[in-house]
Formats: sequence, C-alpha cells, structure tokens
Amino acid sequence: MGAKNGFTINLSKSQILAIVGGMISIISVFLPWFSATSKTSTLSVNGLFSVSGNGMLMGLIGSNSNWEFQGAGVLALGFACIVVAAILRDKIQGIAMVACGILIIGGGAVNLWSLRDISLFSGSIFGETVQSGIGYGLYAVVVGGVVTAAGGLLTWLDLTK
Repeated sequence: MGAKNGFTINLSKSQILAIVGGMISIISVFLPWFSATSKTSTLSVNGLFSVSGNGMLMGLIGSNSNWEFQGAGVLALGFACIVVAAILRDKIQGIAMVACGILIIGGGAVNLWSLRDISLFSGSIFGETVQSGIGYGLYAVVVGGVVTAAGGLLTWLDLTK
C-alpha cells in the first residue's frame, strides 16, 4: 500500500476562476502601464510606478509625470481575491469576489482615464518623434478584474441552484 497524502484541496470552478483573476491582477501590476518610444529613447512605467528605459524620455518622466497609478491597490486586491476565494464560503464569498473584481476593474478604468493625456508625450519633443501609449499591463488589470468578478457570479449562481 502506498502512503496517502492527507492534504487535499477541493476548489470549485468559480473559486479557481477567482484565484486566476487575482493572479492576473497581481502580475499586471508589474507589466507596463504606459510606454513611449522614439528613435533613440524608450520609456516604460509599470503599475507601481517603476520606470525603466533610456535616453531623453527618462529625463522627461520626472518633470511631466502627474499620473496617479493605483498599482498598490490592484496588487492588494489581487491578493484579497485569492484569499477570499480560498477561505470564505457561501454567499459572502460570491459577493466578496464580485466586489474585488469590480474594484480591480475600477482601478484599471481610473488609470485608463488618467492616462488619456498621454498625448503630452506624443509628437515632436526636442526634434524627435515620440510615440506613446497605454501599456498592456492596464488591459491585464481589466481582464483580471473581469475573471475575478465572473468567478464571484458563478459562485452566486451555484448557491442559488
């Protein structure tokens, strides 16, 4: 006879969905939320306002950066989603997962709205043509929130059956 492992986890599909959404949200904070490029310079800013790149755009970020990224909030909500999905039960779990998902989507939407002025970096700066845009990290935030909220809705639907 083989030894049995006494540690088993029984997660529903909705819990797994919420955990995956939380993980996507956590990862999205470290992905680029804003980026700008020119022939000689690059700039990338993630959800925690960590800046990387080279050239003249790096010098401009200090004087022209007035965005308020809510990356820390998205990071905390991502962890909260995982904890809620793993620990809470019944209707409160579904409500909490939907709330986390909506808050994560809201964090992404607020940042998408705050970056609407990214045209400040587009055009000609010091004789160089600069292209800037919203990074894929912000889109990942919204995807993480949607997946988490979907997990919460599925939990609620399973409980009402």
